[in-house]
Amino acid sequence: MTPAADASAGPREILDPLTGRPILLAPVRQHRPMHTTDRTGSRPCPFCPGNEHETPPERDAARPQGAGATAWIARAFANKYPASLHHEVIAEGSAHREQPADLDVATWRAVLGLWQRRVRALEAEADVACTFLFKNVGAAAGASIAHNHSQLLGLAAAPPRVRLELEHAARLADCPWCESLRTAAPEGRLVFESERHAVLCPHPPKLPHETWLLPRDCGDDFLATDLDSLAAALHALFRAVDVGLGRPAFNFWLHRLPTAPAGGGRALHWHFELQPRTGQVAGLELGGDMYINSFPADVSAERLRAGLDA
Repeated sequence: MTPAADASAGPREILDPLTGRPILLAPVRQHRPMHTTDRTGSRPCPFCPGNEHETPPERDAARPQGAGATAWIARAFANKYPASLHHEVIAEGSAHREQPADLDVATWRAVLGLWQRRVRALEAEADVACTFLFKNVGAAAGASIAHNHSQLLGLAAAPPRVRLELEHAARLADCPWCESLRTAAPEGRLVFESERHAVLCPHPPKLPHETWLLPRDCGDDFLATDLDSLAAALHALFRAVDVGLGRPAFNFWLHRLPTAPAGGGRALHWHFELQPRTGQVAGLELGGDMYINSFPADVSAERLRAGLDA
């Protein structure tokens, strides 16, 4: 196959022969337009209202109450440059904003409901074992479109990191996420609490200012969780990072599994993880899958709480 032909080939999953880890090979993503580097505003944003024709057909949307059929708060559609056979984009907020902190709690509640519906829809596909939801905010975090958006992948198997977390948790006497919740406040790692969810800095953090959002109830189901509580916590997380760390680029993702492990083992305590791009991933991280971090969790949490108080 020629390089030109390969660049237009569909996505496919291959296994790294050295580790057995999956690699999503998606040559078509070479053609993605880069709107995060356009400082002149000369190019129209394909995710803004009025430009819906620039995206594939809408699959689902959250709409303002009483508004017309074309108005939307968030909309889901297929990714034009997919990394897997099931790859969707969720554009968030009709206003053109790059930082999630610029969207209000009501918008995030609507977005969360749409996330839940799209996860259900993809996981109903026969060839999807689980989904992976993530956000890239800012060019330094890999975003190609500045407008707030998330991506959802339908995968044939859980990602290696999620499987590793579950396997390690199964060997422990207590749920490690519950333990982190219990010790967050006395250790100075708690950032924010809503009625049913909490934002905290884990101990130990892998990289500077790593932050989690998770339900207090270990058995909580992301697809049935309290959206008012979760939206308040999510908005607080984004605002704490935005103000406390000076509007950094960051990556954000959801770790969850649709079903409990076979044999009655411990289920995964679902949680969001957010990693600001304020540090560097270098040789040890890339070559050894180990991490160097100079910011203890309580120091990061203090900066994030200051962002909420500002």
